[in-house]
Amino acid sequence: MLTSMKFKKAVFVIFCFFYNFVSLAAHPHMFLNSKLEFFWEGSELKKCRVTWDFDKFFSSDIISAYDYDRDGVFNEEENWAVYYNAFINLKNYYYFFFIRDGKERFTPEEVSDFKASYKDGTLRYSFTVDIPEIKGETVAIAVYDYTFFCDIAYDEENPVVFYYDGAKVKPEYKIAKNKNYPVYYNPLGAIDDTTVYYEWKKGLETFYPSEILVKY
Repeated sequence: MLTSMKFKKAVFVIFCFFYNFVSLAAHPHMFLNSKLEFFWEGSELKKCRVTWDFDKFFSSDIISAYDYDRDGVFNEEENWAVYYNAFINLKNYYYFFFIRDGKERFTPEEVSDFKASYKDGTLRYSFTVDIPEIKGETVAIAVYDYTFFCDIAYDEENPVVFYYDGAKVKPEYKIAKNKNYPVYYNPLGAIDDTTVYYEWKKGLETFYPSEILVKY
């Protein structure tokens, strides 16, 4: 769980990553809960379905803005409106999704099957990430905001769900803080700085992401 975040800027709006604009606010922050579903085809891990549940403030704003007919669901038109206006800008931040295969690190170039929904006032985003071919027996997945604007926590009850053929694979997982492969960030970087640092440089601070280590 990412807690007690150091926020990069004193002037942001709560939508800064999701919208393509910035306006003035005082120390804003966003909270979201993350759940991951992994899908195998035979013995190969192919996809990960990511689900985020947002805090009440962001939820309220998106629901009121894009459930045009106030019927309690996002229809196809409304879903696309959420996608284009309050999600796709996250491509500049790698969708907060990071893959590590040994020493190699990857980020998704695109995601698919985006779905926005809500229940009891809580906004939910779901989308699919393709997993590249993994060389080893363990892949590490981390979901975090490396600019430290959003506080992202793994779901406490069911952070990970597997879908697989038990005759082909026997997957298991654990969640552990990564002490060997830290991420570095610039607390004084520009608001449009989307750089993710894997090597320390003067002025950068260190963050150890919590990874979901999937062994199969």
